[in-house]
This record gives sequence, C-alpha cells and structure tokens, in this order.
Amino acid sequence: MQDMANQDKKSNNIFKVIVKLVAFALVASGLFLGIWFFIFNQNHEETNDAQIEQYVTPVMARVTGYIQEIRYEENQFVHQGDTLIVIDNREYQSKWEAAVADWKAAKQNSVVAERNVATTASNTAIGEAQLKAAKTAVWKTKLEYDRYKALVQEDAATQQQLEKVNADYEAAQAHYQEIANRIQLANLSTEQAAANVPTSQTLIQAKKAIADNAALFLSYTVITAPYDGWVGKKTMQIGQLIKEGQTVVSMVSKEKWVTANFKETQLQYLKIGQKVTIEADAIRNTEFTGTITSLSPASGARFSLVQPDNATGNFVKIEQRIPVKIKLEENNANTDFLRAGMNIKVIAEHL
Repeated sequence: MQDMANQDKKSNNIFKVIVKLVAFALVASGLFLGIWFFIFNQNHEETNDAQIEQYVTPVMARVTGYIQEIRYEENQFVHQGDTLIVIDNREYQSKWEAAVADWKAAKQNSVVAERNVATTASNTAIGEAQLKAAKTAVWKTKLEYDRYKALVQEDAATQQQLEKVNADYEAAQAHYQEIANRIQLANLSTEQAAANVPTSQTLIQAKKAIADNAALFLSYTVITAPYDGWVGKKTMQIGQLIKEGQTVVSMVSKEKWVTANFKETQLQYLKIGQKVTIEADAIRNTEFTGTITSLSPASGARFSLVQPDNATGNFVKIEQRIPVKIKLEENNANTDFLRAGMNIKVIAEHL
C-alpha cells in the first residue's frame, strides 16, 4: 500500500515537472516571438492592404451595325490584331465603293481639264499660223490696190478694176481681224481651261479623302484585340445590334503589378527602387519579389470622387493610406497564376 502511494507521489512530481517545462517552453517561445516580432517590426514595414493590378481595357465598337461573327471564347488568350468580332459591312462597303467611284470620276474630269488646256493651246497655235497667212494676204492686196490706184490716175486702168482690188483689200483686212479675234478668244479659253486644272486637282484630293474615310469606317467593322491579353465575359451574340461607342468585350493585359496602400507613417521607409517581398493569399508558402517603381503624389482619399470633408466640426483623425506601385519580377513560375484583384501582403525591409 505504501509502495502504491510512493508511486502516485512520484507520478505527480513527474507530471508537475512536465507542466513546468511546458509552461517554461511556452513562456520562452512567447518571449522569443515577442522579441523577434519587435525586432522584425523595427526593421520592416508591411501591409495587407494590397492587390494585384492589371489593365482592364473596354474594347468599344467604332461603328453601328449587326454582329455577323464572334471569333473568341470567354477567358481566351488572344494576340494583338486577332479578330474578335465582325460586323455586317454591306452598308459600309457600298459607301466605300460609291466614294471610290466619285474619286475615279474626279480623276477623269481632271484629265479632261488638262486635255482642254492642250486643245485650246493648239487652237491658238493654228490661229497664229492662219494670222500670218492673212497678214500676207493683206499686204499683197494692199500692194495691188496701190498699183491700180496709180494706174487709174494715169488712165491706164478703169475705176471698176480699182474698186474690185479695193474690195479684195478690205476683205483681206476683215479676214485678218477675224483671225486675230479668234486667237484672242482661244487665249481666253486656254486661260479658263488652265484655271480649271487646280480646281479639278483639289476635287480629286477631296474625293480621295472621302474614299479613305469610307475605307476607314469599313475597317472598323472588324474589331481586333488592341494588345496581347485575355478577353473577359462574353456578352455579345450573333445578330445583336451594337452602337458606336458601345463596349463589346473587356480585355485584361498581360502586364501585372501590385498596388500596396501603406500607412502615411510607413512612407518614410519606402524608396523607389527598393526591393520588397510579396505573399499572395491564393498561393500558400510562396514568396514573390518586386521593386517599388513609384509612390503616389497624394493619398487614396484625394483621388476618390467624393473627398472627405473634415470641416464639419466632427473631426476624427484617420491615418491615411498612400498607394505604392510595385513591379513584379518574373522570377517565379507562379506569377502567371496571379489575377487582378487578388489580395497581397507586402513586406519592405528598411534600407
């Protein structure tokens, strides 16, 4: 009986020793962790108010029309220039063809105008040659008239012959004047035709601009990816009418970065180019590295649409947050797993 009592007493002593050792270990661990956390916080700044960011671009229709084809699936990766949506282009095709026809007609009219200049100029050259011949005829008939006039005075010719020669002389003068007037009219026609050439060239440029604009609107009927990235939710259907400026799909870029909102009291320990450690809630036991690329020039509240007004008399001091942009370094295979909006923890060691 006494042996059993001694044995129970011995067991109680061992239990008390174990409890004391465990308590001591817990206290020591707590003390060690407290010291470690104190030293760590003295040399590091961290925040849980951080998210993965990517560019989300709304792809909009630039013309109105009915959807003819949809060439993407939800969440599909596409390359820059890949066709996403095709709009029925028959209306824009006919407008482009009409504009091209007007452009060609303007070019033909310009050719006609240039030929008119050449034609009127050749008429002037012909008239000048005829004028020389008419001038010679006037000179010959003038000599004939002067000769018969002298013969009449010597009674060597009749008055009737003189009158006939005089009539020929006057007819030659009239013909000369007629050709001179015709040349003057041809010169005026040439000047007018030459003046029409610049106008026709300007009309060609105007018609070409209209054709180019019609071709541009025709090209808008094919909506392409603006950059490499992922398309979002598919909200469009074939046959659906979309209007100019309507968002047809949203794209998410490949480029990723972290926006971390640090407290204003932490900002003094952050510098551009500083390396940081990043942990994602979605991936356990995985650390990423990044580099601070920029510090916001104002607090996040200043960039909000409705800024807080502290002039009401009910002022409560709130510690402000400053957005910090961090570039992810491509040294981790899990970087592709990160998505825009994921929660991130950022730790920055004091420099």
